[in-house]
Amino acid sequence: MQVLWKLALEPIAECTADPNSYGFRPKRGTADAIEQCFNCLARKNAAQWVLEGDIKGCFDNFSSEWLLNHIPMEKRILQQWLHAGFIDKGTLYATKAGTPQGGPISPVIATMALDGLEAAVFASVGPHRSMHQKLKIHVIRYADDWVVTSSSKEVLEQLVLPAVKQFMAARGLELSNEKTKITHIAKGFDFLGQNVRKYNGKLLIKPAKKSIKALLDKVREIIKRSASATQTQLIHKLNPIIRGWAQYHRHVVAKAIFALIDNAIWQCLRKWAKRRHPSKGAHWIKKKYFHRVEGRNGVFAAQERCNGETRITTLFNAVSVPIVRHIKIRKLANPFDPQWRNYFIQRYYATKPPYCPVH
Repeated sequence: MQVLWKLALEPIAECTADPNSYGFRPKRGTADAIEQCFNCLARKNAAQWVLEGDIKGCFDNFSSEWLLNHIPMEKRILQQWLHAGFIDKGTLYATKAGTPQGGPISPVIATMALDGLEAAVFASVGPHRSMHQKLKIHVIRYADDWVVTSSSKEVLEQLVLPAVKQFMAARGLELSNEKTKITHIAKGFDFLGQNVRKYNGKLLIKPAKKSIKALLDKVREIIKRSASATQTQLIHKLNPIIRGWAQYHRHVVAKAIFALIDNAIWQCLRKWAKRRHPSKGAHWIKKKYFHRVEGRNGVFAAQERCNGETRITTLFNAVSVPIVRHIKIRKLANPFDPQWRNYFIQRYYATKPPYCPVH
């Protein structure tokens, strides 16, 4: 039933959504939000200050009363979902606030509840568009992650931040004082797994250190738990993780980091092979586990039989993913509006991901 109501709500949500909201909306994604950051901050005379916002327990703290009064659907059904509770380890817990726990309709409801943030920010600095342009005010949001840019730190502190707090309070939400901060673009900030920063006046967007660390920690944990696994099994466990991470970051300045990631993983695998054969020398280990494949030496690869044929399974290299500039979706594009049909058809063929070898 929630999926059916979601199908009905999505076209409404698209028509009422903030233009620069990119989370949980069809045909939009994190790459669009990151590209909008580049558009707003890359120029020499662009905004210099960024308000980074963080909402405490966003999905769990929405005011049920506010949702019932503002979400355009049958109130009785919505109330039942909001107050249905959830079961954890056989115990029923009541839900007095928040969106339906784990429900497919939750993202749409949350997005609709946060729509209007952009208008609230613009209204806080004045009603005229010329003032917004003068102060270089931009709002970029992906679900409950958002940033506001401005040429003035004081404007963000004295006008924008109080307006945002008032906007959130009406919906039962509260900003985190520790994670909500105002940052200069020369210092940089993390947003959706990317680090956005100007180096000597040039904006570069790179994978965030936290994202790199999370990937390597996960890879190391898999390798550690695979002490008794075969080489082929280990490769099949690692490849989707490495490929997915690299594909996510393929639109930013990431080629050098891809090479560092590959080298760090290679070192971990060398230690894994050494632990399996502590009495063997480096030359023997290299001959068994690391081979020459397609002109590359030292490739972590294994032979396996499949349908009577022998094939080589190799570890996926992040550096093999090409860096491609993402084409941002137009902010007013609506996939439910027939007049945008040709645009989305052209966009589909223009943004098809490049071929990526599976290995």
